Amino acid sequence: MRKIMLLFLIFIFGCSSESNDIESIEIMSYYYNLNESQTEFKTEIINYSIIDENGNVETIQKIPHVKNGFVNFKSTIDKKIIDEVSLNNKMRNERFYKKNNKISLVSEHYCGPINRVKIKYKNQKELTFNYSEYKTDLKYKEIIQLQEIIKNNYLEKRFDIIKNPYRLEKKCKYFKKYSLNKDTLELPFPPMPMPPKKIIKFIK
Repeated sequence: MRKIMLLFLIFIFGCSSESNDIESIEIMSYYYNLNESQTEFKTEIINYSIIDENGNVETIQKIPHVKNGFVNFKSTIDKKIIDEVSLNNKMRNERFYKKNNKISLVSEHYCGPINRVKIKYKNQKELTFNYSEYKTDLKYKEIIQLQEIIKNNYLEKRFDIIKNPYRLEKKCKYFKKYSLNKDTLELPFPPMPMPPKKIIKFIK
């Protein structure tokens, strides 16, 4: 009987511990610009990363001054940092990160990128929020640390090229749609420009 109870407790605590573990962290830095016809906003990413529970990172990074130029690479982050993010966020909800966006992040008042974060736990809990870089807030320091490590891995060439990035690009494409949907609800988008009026000429 004692053995059965011991196995039962191990099972319960084992499942409980796993439910608090992070499954993935997605981070994307991006801008919104109008499309060529100026009828809708399009997402232009600077970088997108997905990080697993062990600190393995896959990144799409825009190459500056190269039109449609991107590099896809994989690198690593110390698992201790991922565990810290997991522990600090497991009791938080989106209200913790919610802010009053008085300035439109896609208007001329703000020139920096938007950052969208999605933290997913193994128990299916999801935590998503956005922040901008025009002011520093300590509540985002963990995520900024992750971004800095990935950036330094790239600058210091501590990475391997992903030869077949199809799966990563598919995840990025989905995350762009996900972010646009969330931002439409959360950010004060400027009004869309009026379509150009058609000039009608009358021929006598």
